[in-house]
Amino acid sequence: VIMASPGMMQSGLSRDLFESWCTDHRNGVIIAGYVVEGTLAKQILSEPTEITTMTGQKLPLRMSVDYISFSAHTDYDQTSEFIRMLKPPYIVLVHGEQNEMARLKAAIIREYEDDEISLYRWNEILNRVDFPFLQDVSMEVYNPRNTQAVELYFRGEKMAKVMGSLAVKKPTE
Repeated sequence: VIMASPGMMQSGLSRDLFESWCTDHRNGVIIAGYVVEGTLAKQILSEPTEITTMTGQKLPLRMSVDYISFSAHTDYDQTSEFIRMLKPPYIVLVHGEQNEMARLKAAIIREYEDDEISLYRWNEILNRVDFPFLQDVSMEVYNPRNTQAVELYFRGEKMAKVMGSLAVKKPTE
């Protein structure tokens, strides 16, 4: 069993392995989650008899192709609950359509703007205008475009927060 990304199989290790193994009926692939129209992963779900490789070669598709819904996505309420419990200094929103991620970012800002955890790095939003009254921002929300670097700065102290069933029992040491 090999788990390889990217899941849409347009390039990378998943595509390389698929092209190497798709002609053998003893092999199989499981598409585990959402796939976009126009991708190899979407194409093979319709059970074609052959596929076109990255180099343009036609190969017979003899391996089994299955689909399972295996998504780690959450809805807004679950995401917000997680943020409220964790109170992280940074939130980096990734893996989504740009407009939807911008809406999520705005919703998070609205929800937490009155909390003791002020949100956002307003200087970056408003053309880097200096707002001295926002210097003590304790949580920042980022929504970078693909391949855009995000620099996060952390204090030297280390702390771990425990949530869920691990938090039920008090530590013995």
